[in-house]
Amino acid sequence: MVDISSASKLLFFKAEQYAYEGAHSFDTSGCPRPHFCMGLVLEGKGVFRDCDTGADIFLSPGDIIFVPMGSRYVSRWEGAPHISYISMHFIFDSPGIFTARRRFALQRVPVRNLAAREADFRYMLTHYAGSAAEKLAVLARFFDVLSEIEPQLCGLHDKRMDPRMEQAVAYIEEHADEPLSVEQLAGLCNVSASRFFPLFRAATGMTPVEYLQHRRVGRAIALMISADTLSIEEISERAGFESTAHFRRIFKRLTGKSPREYRASAMEI
Repeated sequence: MVDISSASKLLFFKAEQYAYEGAHSFDTSGCPRPHFCMGLVLEGKGVFRDCDTGADIFLSPGDIIFVPMGSRYVSRWEGAPHISYISMHFIFDSPGIFTARRRFALQRVPVRNLAAREADFRYMLTHYAGSAAEKLAVLARFFDVLSEIEPQLCGLHDKRMDPRMEQAVAYIEEHADEPLSVEQLAGLCNVSASRFFPLFRAATGMTPVEYLQHRRVGRAIALMISADTLSIEEISERAGFESTAHFRRIFKRLTGKSPREYRASAMEI
């Protein structure tokens, strides 16, 4: 059971509004989202293709799309002629209600009082970087929105992971910015390195190195959007990469974009 202090440990929050003409698309199929997103559609229509389930989610003005941390999708938007949405991006510390450990589905969330919710989103967009009092008011509205949508959210029902691999995954997530080896992780799980490798792949669908690379790229993306003044070199070091050149190569392979290209579009949905 998550206590109220853990449930409210907000590590990152940012609000943005995006507007396009005609048609627009955004592809996260190569790299799972490193944060949660909520988007309120103001103009235009969107279709989100969930890369994990193949399902399509259709959006119209007044809909909220909930994008869980770790999701992969391709969004396609059409306007007549305008496309516009306000998006909230956030990360909570673990343990908590909205963390990577609690797996939600990518989904459309019904809105009971659209006028009130649109007022909340517009207020958060306008005031999240304001005075101390305004920041507190933004947090109050943000938690109010979360309290309304949380009971409506659908979760993913995964098969139970081997507890030893859960321990390894948790360790990687907490120490992704540090040097890690398969031998170290295997020792943590009390199995041999040769045995650990297939167990980990069966549990996560990735090799330990691939999983670590995804976590480091995710951490780098979170730094990109939360610390605008950090250089790509500083982000590479803080995310745990051995060199900036290695970071750029892995980042491009996983996301399809260079770090600078991704930084310019990271807040989209």
